[in-house]
Amino acid sequence: MKRVMVLIVFLMFALTPLSEACMSPTDVYAVEVVLNKPGIIYKPYPAFNALHNAIVENSTFIFRSHYDKRLAVILWNASDGPHLRIEILAEWRETGLAKTAFNASLLITTDALEKLEADGWKTKDNLTFTRGNVTITLKPVTGGECTSDGDCATGGCSGEVCAPREEAAKIITPCVYREWYTCLGLTSCGCVNGICTWKPNDAFESCLREHGIDPEKVIRAGSVRVEVEAYDMDPGEVEAAVKDFLSAFGVDCNPVLTFMEPMSGRLVPVVDPSEVNFSEAVKVELEWLRDVGVLQISDEDIEAIAKVAGPGKAGPNSHIGWYETKDGTYAWIPYDESLNPMLVRCTADEVPTYNLPNGTVYVGPTITQPPSTDATTSTESSPNGGICGPALVVGLSLVTLLRRR
Repeated sequence: MKRVMVLIVFLMFALTPLSEACMSPTDVYAVEVVLNKPGIIYKPYPAFNALHNAIVENSTFIFRSHYDKRLAVILWNASDGPHLRIEILAEWRETGLAKTAFNASLLITTDALEKLEADGWKTKDNLTFTRGNVTITLKPVTGGECTSDGDCATGGCSGEVCAPREEAAKIITPCVYREWYTCLGLTSCGCVNGICTWKPNDAFESCLREHGIDPEKVIRAGSVRVEVEAYDMDPGEVEAAVKDFLSAFGVDCNPVLTFMEPMSGRLVPVVDPSEVNFSEAVKVELEWLRDVGVLQISDEDIEAIAKVAGPGKAGPNSHIGWYETKDGTYAWIPYDESLNPMLVRCTADEVPTYNLPNGTVYVGPTITQPPSTDATTSTESSPNGGICGPALVVGLSLVTLLRRR
């Protein structure tokens, strides 16, 4: 019986048609909603018979967002319901990508972060920093002395040394009190990047300097891996940017960087995703579709969808829909947060090519102003795109949708 079941499962996968509805590289710049809640009605016609400034193919509608013309709206119907996708227009740029990495001893302090911010560096996690075309990522190189603060203890005659617990009691220092020892009350002995050290903070470091003590002589920083990526910059410009970055940590040097072989091509959004309110963009588009008679949807549903909308909530895994939650109720949630989602584990390297009229889409009996034929900077398919995965896909990706053209 077990062999029969195995054979059945094998045949199911063997006979299931392959799907190209994998995650698109543009999903990170998009939000996608499946309007699959019972009671929502989608009727593109007859309203869209008078649709202007849009691409219409195979009952798929593509046009510029009413919220921001730099966003594209894609509306289509699939087996699981109508899909509304809003994404930042993106383009492939033929650029040089320079990569390099080196180890350095850096203390990530509040003071250093403030200096970086003042100098134009942006960060979300205090480990990855961007400015212009340069991205610098710090990866701690963990030491082997400790894994938690409990592995460390103070030692020395005045308790002025922070060391591994098993070594601390054996440390002997001159019993001569120093004024800077009062600064130790502003910090604690603990584990940082696998090294036992007095933990850095602005008050502690300032106190040490007031007593003429270099913080680096007291605080053991450990080592971090500094990874650098830069686009459209020559080596001298990259080295200058890295030097400027290191100066925020008190490191004054001219780094000599060894660059890896440059690569060509990268996907670039035409607007910074942080400038786009995806929640408002979804709300504006759903209300417009309702106003022109394409959708019948309640204010409550629009508000609930807008509340969870955000960049990256797109594609077969992460799109938003009316799904059962893990506590058995139903709500507008990302698919991967629903009860028992069947996730796709492949990606598509291809980005669709399409042109959009410059004007905003509208519905009307006549064209009061001829739509412009000027094209948006189109995106080009990158190499190595292919078919992947059995068709265990919820929804369609933009890649599959537009490839029908």
